[in-house]
Amino acid sequence: MSDLQCKYAYKECPNMRTYKRDGELHRLCEYHRTKANALQKIYATKRRRELRQQKRLAFETNKLDGATLEPIPLSEAHEWTFDLVDLECLLLDDLEIIEEPTSDPDDQLSEEEYAILKQAL
Repeated sequence: MSDLQCKYAYKECPNMRTYKRDGELHRLCEYHRTKANALQKIYATKRRRELRQQKRLAFETNKLDGATLEPIPLSEAHEWTFDLVDLECLLLDDLEIIEEPTSDPDDQLSEEEYAILKQAL
């Protein structure tokens, strides 16, 4: 095997080694370099995809851990301290206020008030 022959590891390759840009020799011929680069590209893509998936899983796990909510404990039931008569009095007082007239029905609008209303409407 000559120094210029491809150094492919698995079987002897009769092709000549290719040259680098700086003039030195690569270890492999053009065919085996292309094949090795393609395999390396596939491996690197697969590895990046796996790393992204691991990061996504770790992020989702952390997100879920931080998102756990604790239930708010219920306070004891409040016991009302007034009876229904008190409640009825409160409601009746409110109704009486509503039923009271707001103005005297005998009140008439003055000519000035009538003119202002007419102008506004």
